Amino acid sequence: MRLLVGLALLVASAAAAAKPLPPPVIDMHLHAYPVGGTAGAPSCPGSRRSFYRPIDPRAEFEPSKLIACIDPFRAPATDEALMRESIAALREHNVRHAVTSGDLPDVTKWRAAAPDRIIPAIAFADDVNKFSVPEFRRLHDAGSFSIFAEVSNEYLGSAPNDPRWEPYFAMAEALDIPVGIHMGEGPVNGGHFPGYETYRVRFTSPLLLEDVLVRHPKLRIYAMHYGSPMVEQTIAMLFTYPNLYVDVACNDWLMPRAQFYAQLKQMIDAGFEKRIMFGSDQMWWPQAIGEAIHTIQAAPFLTRSQKRDILYNNAARFLRLSDAQIAADNRR
Repeated sequence: MRLLVGLALLVASAAAAAKPLPPPVIDMHLHAYPVGGTAGAPSCPGSRRSFYRPIDPRAEFEPSKLIACIDPFRAPATDEALMRESIAALREHNVRHAVTSGDLPDVTKWRAAAPDRIIPAIAFADDVNKFSVPEFRRLHDAGSFSIFAEVSNEYLGSAPNDPRWEPYFAMAEALDIPVGIHMGEGPVNGGHFPGYETYRVRFTSPLLLEDVLVRHPKLRIYAMHYGSPMVEQTIAMLFTYPNLYVDVACNDWLMPRAQFYAQLKQMIDAGFEKRIMFGSDQMWWPQAIGEAIHTIQAAPFLTRSQKRDILYNNAARFLRLSDAQIAADNRR
């Protein structure tokens, strides 16, 4: 009996090893966060949620009451488990490159754990990294990071065209550092969440990027979350500024599926299939990576070539991957 069980396990293992990998993916929006108080916290994917629960503003705020689905995702219990499970998900779904942001020590740790996949990124507008322009230049020259992301001025109650950020955009253009900037929804009932009190919806407007794009026409920049829900503004900006790309991160797994598909189809129908990039915005729920990829793969209105563009080709162009890198990714 033990021999039969052993043989069965060997056959299953061989079958798993022989299973071909799916086509390569580039994730433009991953996070290396510590677990902190989110250990075990639930998150409800949009495919399992049909509505947002209302709250009584006089009642004590309880985030768990916003979860309106059965079988939500659960955050791992430790930093190590979060990193390990996230990297395992990258490998399982053949995510060849993942732009990974967070506090520099955490990003460095994740990069060391998966140097073949993690592209290090840090932000110049958030509460974590408070470096001056010369310090950022030194870190970039040393190879500590490759991309400015996620630039979170919206969470600080500040517009992207605020003069305080201009020296950083100028440096990014001069050094050809790509910039990923948050332009989309914040947390549900965000004003109640500790730490999110300064988030302002009005800074979601993609039109606020216009001054930045006019001043820096050679800047590689992508609007994370594609300026959702202000998609018409995003389309206007994409039409006018060819150096602007978008990612679909978080919206592709957290938002109601019907809403995301409607918004994605708007951008596709407007002709911008070549400037839409995949992102998971995996924060504390590693399952989000596979869920986000599946959402793109299952979109009934996307052609096979459009899916490949969103999941890989557009980001490969934006990141300026070499022909050799692209060929290597597709051989794996």
